Amino acid sequence: MSNATEVWPTGLTEGQALEIHRNLIQGTQMFGVIAALAHLLAYIYSPWLH
Repeated sequence: MSNATEVWPTGLTEGQALEIHRNLIQGTQMFGVIAALAHLLAYIYSPWLH
C-alpha cells in the first residue's frame, strides 16, 4: 500500500527528496563558481575582448 510519507512516484520520503534537492543546488552553485573562475583565468591569460 501507499505510504503517506513517500513522494510519488519516486518512493523517496520528503526528507530524502529535500536532501537530494539541497545537494543538487549546492553542486550547481559550486559548478557555477568553478566555471566563473575558469573563465576569469582564461580571460587573464588570453584576453579575447581587447
